[in-house]
Amino acid sequence: MMIDTHLHVWDTAAVRIPWLLDAGLPAMADIPHGQDRRFVLVEADATDPVEEADWLVSLAEKDPRVHGVVVSVPLEHPQSERALARIASVPQVVGVRRLLQDRELFDSALFLDGLKQLVAYGLPFDACVRDHELPRLLALIEKVPELTVVLDHMGKPNVRDVSSRDVWQRNLARLAEFDNVFCKLSGLPAECQNADELERCAPDILDTAIETFSSERCLLGSDSPVSKDSSDWCERVLERLAVSLRPAVAEANAVNIYKRRAV
Repeated sequence: MMIDTHLHVWDTAAVRIPWLLDAGLPAMADIPHGQDRRFVLVEADATDPVEEADWLVSLAEKDPRVHGVVVSVPLEHPQSERALARIASVPQVVGVRRLLQDRELFDSALFLDGLKQLVAYGLPFDACVRDHELPRLLALIEKVPELTVVLDHMGKPNVRDVSSRDVWQRNLARLAEFDNVFCKLSGLPAECQNADELERCAPDILDTAIETFSSERCLLGSDSPVSKDSSDWCERVLERLAVSLRPAVAEANAVNIYKRRAV
């Protein structure tokens, strides 16, 4: 069994997500059929996080293939505690993500308070940052070391700059020193210009991430439909692992981190 821990679904007729049009993405993205796997649905930076969270939860309530939902909560807002209290009571909510990439939230005292509230509620935080922002994420984690953090997309390494890749690898190793930081093997196709570039860089980047965090702290994520892979990305990832190590990355780690709450 496999859990794809990073699937984006949306319907712009129901939830406003303005950036999709500029990115050339479709107005609707459904849960894929024909795959023997479960999914964690991840927020897509909608205009109204509450509207999006409610819509995603409604999908999870109807579709048994959905293991859980990672919703967006504006942790930097003074009212975030009320929002967290609301979503923490929803069984289908298994985590929180607030996009950090290209945003000045790292030094926000309110955002830090929000992360501490996540610890109290027992919810993991999905951290989506670019490679040059990894030191700032590290500094944030040092202030809340008890927080469970899932690093999305392996920290978005630069696939075309060798020197940047070396820095990424060192920063990844620093993050891995925290036992409660996990790495989502996802998002690389979106960083590549074409299929040839993906074929060239995927083995090295995946092997580095897996070696750094070990199979006990890595998860699968397709990042579909933002990331597009002509093959099956999740199968591509598993092929980099010894057969004995695949069950942990394919399912067990996801179950342990993204805990489905009892109704």
